[in-house]
Amino acid sequence: MSSILILGAGYVGAVLAELALEEGADVCLADNWYAVQRSQLTDLESAGARVETADLRSAEDMARLLGESPERVYLLAAQASRPISERDPDYTEETNLTGARRVAEGVAEAGDSSLVYASSLNVYGRDLSGEVDVDHPYGPQGDLAHLSKVYAELCLRMYAERAGFDLALLRLGIVYGPSPVEHTDPGRQTVVDKFRRLAEAGEELPLDDGGAATIGVVHVKDAARALWESPVGPGVSAANVAAESVTVGDVAALAQGSEPDGKPAFSFHSPFQYEHRLAEYLK
Repeated sequence: MSSILILGAGYVGAVLAELALEEGADVCLADNWYAVQRSQLTDLESAGARVETADLRSAEDMARLLGESPERVYLLAAQASRPISERDPDYTEETNLTGARRVAEGVAEAGDSSLVYASSLNVYGRDLSGEVDVDHPYGPQGDLAHLSKVYAELCLRMYAERAGFDLALLRLGIVYGPSPVEHTDPGRQTVVDKFRRLAEAGEELPLDDGGAATIGVVHVKDAARALWESPVGPGVSAANVAAESVTVGDVAALAQGSEPDGKPAFSFHSPFQYEHRLAEYLK
């Protein structure tokens, strides 16, 4: 593809931009700098990426960027932290709900772009069993950050079917690994990298419910590759992005150099190939 717009220049977006530049694409990264420092993108700018200041909540900003009709738009921008969603529900809703609608309207108006949305495996809820595929229904949610993923998927689907643009819903697991944009705030770190840093510092690893919860995990480079290579269209499609299904206790054990019990309650079906394994990262 010749040109892409990445809305959300954060942890995953920065690695996706690196990959797209390597593949020869024209890359525009846009962010409102709520959770990212613009200086973290200096190397990407030097490599050829264009960096823009824009906010999903602004119809004018979205019209300006989407009016350029990029071949593919990646919607990665979101307020994804549960603690922050409880502390600042208005920003969470405005960004994750209104923002998704504004992007859908802009893509529909542009007419020549396809859209990839970085959703979450959390849309399935809890208390799952067996192999979870994309035909599994949405499940109950416990916070606004994750509830908004369900709304955004449905909103984007509605606009795609109404306007006829192609849409891919990619439901990402817990992402880990190095990126040009990383968060030092523990509230923004995923459990894998948080446990890795706590273990290296010799600190206690918090295990809610004894670490029995099952999660899907994926290395950030594998997540970026799935976003880049995922077929988009015709119409609306969905896929899970999870290299492994593990328990939180397994993550803790690996971070501390112990053997995991390897007994997740369920697994996520995913069509992608993955190069990175959790045990290799945490050893």
